[in-house]
Amino acid sequence: MTKAKRIKTLKRPDAVKVKQLAATDVDPIRLASHAARTCYAADVPELGEIIDVENRLFRTGHHSTLEHNYYTFNIDGIPVSSMVFGLHLTAPFYNTDQRSGRFSKMYDNPDMNEIENILYTYYPDLWGSQVERIEDFIQTGLDVYAYSKDRVTDIARDAIKKERPHASAKYIEQNAPKFAQEQLRMFISMIAPTALDWTVDLPTIAAFYRTAWTRPMRDTMDKIVELVKKDQKTKAKRKNNDNTDKNVDDISYMFNPNARGTTDWTPEFPGYKGVKTRPEFELVDFYYDDKAFTENNANDMVDTLQFSPNTMDNSLGYIHSRIHIDAGATMGQDQRHRSIKRSKPKFTGYFYLPPLLDAANLEPAANEFMQKYEALYNDPNLDKSLLGMIAPYGLMVQYDKRADLNALIHEQGKRTCWCAQEAIYHISCDLRRDLAQEIGTNAKLMKYLTPPCLSMGKCPEGPRTCGRDLVAAMRDGYFQKRRV
Repeated sequence: MTKAKRIKTLKRPDAVKVKQLAATDVDPIRLASHAARTCYAADVPELGEIIDVENRLFRTGHHSTLEHNYYTFNIDGIPVSSMVFGLHLTAPFYNTDQRSGRFSKMYDNPDMNEIENILYTYYPDLWGSQVERIEDFIQTGLDVYAYSKDRVTDIARDAIKKERPHASAKYIEQNAPKFAQEQLRMFISMIAPTALDWTVDLPTIAAFYRTAWTRPMRDTMDKIVELVKKDQKTKAKRKNNDNTDKNVDDISYMFNPNARGTTDWTPEFPGYKGVKTRPEFELVDFYYDDKAFTENNANDMVDTLQFSPNTMDNSLGYIHSRIHIDAGATMGQDQRHRSIKRSKPKFTGYFYLPPLLDAANLEPAANEFMQKYEALYNDPNLDKSLLGMIAPYGLMVQYDKRADLNALIHEQGKRTCWCAQEAIYHISCDLRRDLAQEIGTNAKLMKYLTPPCLSMGKCPEGPRTCGRDLVAAMRDGYFQKRRV
């Protein structure tokens, strides 16, 4: 058998584009020097009196002095998989605002040339026949999305009318396609490119540069580091009008290429096991003392729990849970709460079929789709990190969470709201139910594991209000099952 020839391309556009949007207007050498000198001086030092930052601060591990310097980048074209299994996976020391999935061009107007560019950029040794098989898998999911969209939208429209009787006709027509898309993206490959604004301090950049564990992450960090060094040179030119040794402005030592990791990481896939139509929750452990719990008297949407001495002791209580959810959508939502600790996720072999897709009888399509993924995963000639990159949104993961009570209250106030995605809402309701069985429904904590419409008596969403019947909800049970 003749081996298929690899498709060669002389030049391809950047798969991931990085643009610096903003940076602290004082360069990190002067700012870190000022921070360090402030710690060890009776009088406030002048800004500009520098010390040997490399040897006295950076190499000795006094990196808090470098955390005063922030940068904001726009990252465009990075695969969703390098967000949920990458930038958003672990460290809490940054802020991101990511493009909502419903604005992805991948769903309704997919560009397979863009996908092919990502594949060849990060796996240049792929053969043409391998790319064809990968693209066939991705296209299978896109086809399910396309031919099911109208039918699932109709089911969503009917579900809104039944579950949210106060929703206006305009709300229904605007949101039925959104809910259909939100659930149908389980069939979309997480190679789908996304965009975000990312704000980080200098030590976080140095840490991510060393630890980046996916190929798009390493490419992104290379580009960010080049922008940071360029920004530093620009600032150095503006200020070096004194007798300062200009070599002190070199910060390249912070980004030692010999300290970088080169190993890819992605969860291992144990083989396809079938579909699940409901996320799963387990309460593993908890510590709660009702007498020691301090109630929250805040009456607006500003979260003061982590800031006030009055609620400081609440951080000693905790909830340890284990959840089983889809990787792309729900885990991605869950990662927004960075004050909560999470274990490393693992693929379980199941595919999540949300309520609308279950009602549309899409289980056979899910089985065919996942069988193609399993065949790719079992191919010894394909890199496992590549298979992690192209995994579908609906591939389910399991991981543990540990939240202190202040973080838990903040999370549950968002996730028990009907504006939250269906799966993460149900996980939050499960947590509330199982915890109430342990500490009692009258425990002080319970009234704060609720959405604003229940805890504050009003909805802050304005025209985005969910439209449910709150009077009936108070009568029949507030935390009801929902399809949308």
